[in-house]
Amino acid sequence: MPARDASGAMTLITEYDAAGSSVRVLRLESSADGKAVLLTEVDERKPGIHREVRYEITPSERVSARKADRA
Repeated sequence: MPARDASGAMTLITEYDAAGSSVRVLRLESSADGKAVLLTEVDERKPGIHREVRYEITPSERVSARKADRA
């Protein structure tokens, strides 16, 4: 039976400052439609600056990247 769509998330990295507040979080989660994976980084290490970067990769892009890596 082929698998379809996915759900869930996991935190890969969490960095804290001296006061115990999180200043950097790296998360891996499924997209809203469940057809891609999102890697999200939220960085607040510099005071007053909130930076959020999101990368999305589909299964076909992942396979293509792996094949290119082996070549």
